[in-house]
Amino acid sequence: MKPKKLLIPALVLAAALGLSACSGSASSTNPSGEAGTPVSGGTLTYFANTEPPVWDGQRIPSLNANSINSSIFDTLVAQDKDGSYKPDLATGWEISDDGLTYTFTLREGVTFHDGTPFNAEVLKQNLDRPLNEPDLATVSTGIAENVVVDDDTLEVHLSRPNAAFIHALSTPHWPIYSGKVLSEHTPAELSASPELSIGTGAFKVKEYTKGSQLVLERNDDYDWAPETWEHEGPAYLDEVVIQFVPETQARIGALTSGQADAIDQIPPLNIPEVEGAGLTVLEKDNTGTPYYLALNPNLAPFDDKNVRIAFREAIDIDGLLEGVYNGVQKKAWSTTLPDTPPVGSFDESLVDSWGYDPEHAVKLLEQAGYTDVDDEGYRVKDGKRLTLQWDVDSLYVQTDQRQQLGEAIASSLKDVGIEVIRTPYDTAAYTAELAKGKHHIADASRGYADVGTSVAPFATISIPSSNGGSGINYGLLSDPQIDAAYGVISTSQDPEERIAAAYEVQHRILDEGYAVPIYIPKKIVGTTNAVQGWKFDAVGYTDSFYDVWLHQ
Repeated sequence: MKPKKLLIPALVLAAALGLSACSGSASSTNPSGEAGTPVSGGTLTYFANTEPPVWDGQRIPSLNANSINSSIFDTLVAQDKDGSYKPDLATGWEISDDGLTYTFTLREGVTFHDGTPFNAEVLKQNLDRPLNEPDLATVSTGIAENVVVDDDTLEVHLSRPNAAFIHALSTPHWPIYSGKVLSEHTPAELSASPELSIGTGAFKVKEYTKGSQLVLERNDDYDWAPETWEHEGPAYLDEVVIQFVPETQARIGALTSGQADAIDQIPPLNIPEVEGAGLTVLEKDNTGTPYYLALNPNLAPFDDKNVRIAFREAIDIDGLLEGVYNGVQKKAWSTTLPDTPPVGSFDESLVDSWGYDPEHAVKLLEQAGYTDVDDEGYRVKDGKRLTLQWDVDSLYVQTDQRQQLGEAIASSLKDVGIEVIRTPYDTAAYTAELAKGKHHIADASRGYADVGTSVAPFATISIPSSNGGSGINYGLLSDPQIDAAYGVISTSQDPEERIAAAYEVQHRILDEGYAVPIYIPKKIVGTTNAVQGWKFDAVGYTDSFYDVWLHQ
């Protein structure tokens, strides 16, 4: 099969904003408003809202881990601001006409933090991992075999065409570990501690105290930054101290008192407090999926479309967002967010196409047979109350005040006679619990700068398995029309074909009431005026601390 030489896959030619949720390039921000001349030195103290539950990027799509790992690991390719892909650890690549073989030419002279060299054999060790560890999230990439051609060339053979393969390799979901680490340590050990996170990146792990903090120090040997960054050579900062502080007021207090240079996850209602202290608030909308409620159509009463639509129309999303977030979080109209690449993947015709209509919701419930109301005001059919079970991942309930929002949604639904019971589950058991199919509702959001990830949560292939797995189809939805469209989105290199299929899915989900889009997630970070060069990617997460510097 004659290969075609590409540095920019066809699917990204239209992706003007096609940045990964964790890609190696992003827009930069100068919080003080004055760029100045970058200077080297200093320690950045950053208060993160949670400690990553797992440190291995291939194992779980944790944006908290990815935000940190992107400073420790380089990626095989880097995604630029215009959505094109540029060399990183790979200097170039060829894709066969059938889209099944990728040949990567690798950068020479790169070393890991432990002094061992980066080469094709080490890359093969990393890309072989999904073949040997079937519970990894990266299994979905479709790698069938990796073949070392020589020290600087690796062939990757896929089992099926994957339109987002190059994009996937631009994210910290594919951290490139030292081969020595992979040979000497188990997958469980990689997951348990960042002290084994030995990559080729601009920072290396200096020390780690579980439950408290992680300290990164500059890799002075770093001399292979991709052109997507703002400078060359080592990072500016000497160190980055990342402290894990889940309490919101503790993070804000640390910023206003000067104990922290930057803090993560400022709640919208606290923005005036931070700005009033003369500090800077940085905001960036996500791409991918919104925060949404996935409805399980396999379980009564949600096996009735009328009940699903009634549930959606009974939620005053605008009013709840105003009450919980003071209007900072904006309503989502679709399960694909604006600016998700390829550009145009979000169907703008869906704006204002549905909304809050409690009177119609009641009519739909009555059509579904819920004509009676019990003594507590809940609707009843055949003597059984309309009760819905909402399963909650306990790790994320504090993100964006989702606990408060969820409770408000559940409470408001009583107005039309729907009872909602929210039950939290430990993260480790969450997907296995969902796989049992006993829930009616599960909430999620997924940041990633490719339209495939906004559709994958509704494809049959993504239904979670009973042992947990990596399934992200929390509604356990199996719809042939959506599956067919996802087949196009996941294999086609034509952006127009992918966009048309994405439109079909967005309409299908809303028409059938399979999910309720709630709001557009965003990253909200607070910094002192000394912090310069802060980076956001398309979903609002810092790519790396590489370009960050402190104004003296």
